[in-house]
Amino acid sequence: MFEINGHTKQLGIIGYPVEHTFSPNMHNFISETVHNNYVYGAWCVKPEDLKDAIGGMRALGISGINVTAPHKVEVMKYIDVVTDGAKKFGSVNTVVNRDGKLYGYNTDADGFCMALTKAGIEIENSRILIIGAGGVVRPTLIRLIDNKPKSITVVNRTKSKAKTLAEDILKSTGFEVNTEIDKLEFDIVINTTSAGMEPQENVMPIENIEEINDLSFINENTAAVDMIYNPDKTLFLQEAEKRGAKILNGLGMLIYQGIIAYELFTDTKLPDDMGERIKKEVFGR
Repeated sequence: MFEINGHTKQLGIIGYPVEHTFSPNMHNFISETVHNNYVYGAWCVKPEDLKDAIGGMRALGISGINVTAPHKVEVMKYIDVVTDGAKKFGSVNTVVNRDGKLYGYNTDADGFCMALTKAGIEIENSRILIIGAGGVVRPTLIRLIDNKPKSITVVNRTKSKAKTLAEDILKSTGFEVNTEIDKLEFDIVINTTSAGMEPQENVMPIENIEEINDLSFINENTAAVDMIYNPDKTLFLQEAEKRGAKILNGLGMLIYQGIIAYELFTDTKLPDDMGERIKKEVFGR
């Protein structure tokens, strides 16, 4: 571990809860690898304490923070500049302190699309099915649309939530997102729900999705993507792999959104192979 001294600058992540995060492992590895004098911690911040926490960031001169659930929308009230990209996505996951002025960014969707690209999954002209309509889906949809897919369908156990999201995306981008399935033919299937993660390890994301009874529509021509990275292979990915699909978990998204955030925090251009180094050295994959 590099030496922490009076010149060490602070970075960190806030959330509630936050004890499960791997972000400190990843960011401290980056700092040690590129010899940057930064240290990254994790701070559990209750929703009612968020305003004070952001004030503390400013007062203490903390260089940057990542923001995770449940603060990604609420934090926008307490920072000075919400960048155009974050405004478009409707949430902030990265706050950078530049001489006491706080700038908000969103690196989640860029990290997700970068992970797909690095895995050789082609977005352009693809038919995409997204399962779930939670907070992470809006920025993901917008960035996917930028990459010119043929179609995107969003299904959710509460249909009205998917329809509201689709209406919002149509107003924002002019792209028509489907919320009904005409035919079960997709090139990329993405799980954005918590189904498959503790304590739901034996739950499939398609449960309670009335248009989908099983995964028989997934085959060797399909890419199955899960935003969950722990466990390494959710039940959804296990079943998709049995059907010959190319599978990808959420670890790449975590790594690449973190790399983008670190470059913003420190004004450092990281080596092109940093993602693979993190995957191997930090996560042992």
